[in-house]
Amino acid sequence: MKTVSSQLYEEFLKEKKTNRRFELAGLYIGYGAYVVSLGIVFGLKRENPLFSAMFFFGLFTRTSSLMIGRIFLVPKIFLQLLSSNVSEKEEAWETIQAHKDEIIGRLAGNIFGWNDSSELYSMNQEEMIEFVRKYTVTDWRKIGKIFLMFYIPLFLFVSYLTIYAWFL
Repeated sequence: MKTVSSQLYEEFLKEKKTNRRFELAGLYIGYGAYVVSLGIVFGLKRENPLFSAMFFFGLFTRTSSLMIGRIFLVPKIFLQLLSSNVSEKEEAWETIQAHKDEIIGRLAGNIFGWNDSSELYSMNQEEMIEFVRKYTVTDWRKIGKIFLMFYIPLFLFVSYLTIYAWFL
């Protein structure tokens, strides 16, 4: 009897935790920017058009949080099913089968939401590979990394504008 790789399962759990952290960061930064901008304008009665930059940054953050869902749509363990290395493919499939409820449940929840996803649990390896291939045509993980390179300078610039407006 073959043993199932606990390393792949640990990576899955780590990715799940990272996904949750990014979702929470998107919520806190987005709504936090709203609270800061509205607090400055209405609470402290400061009026400067530059304070609106923080509000629009919050709006941008909340809409760009949709990308987090696309980046983590298909867990990495399923991406190993697309590998050309047969041993990686088999190891990933064995791990998926060993923790079927949790791993396939995560994929089903990400793709189908509350809709019926019972067909995923009965798929064989080839059907699962085709299903995953359909949802990974666009490399959202790479797009997310590129987007982050633009997001961080934007965050710094908006923070600078807000601080600058405060002292004007």
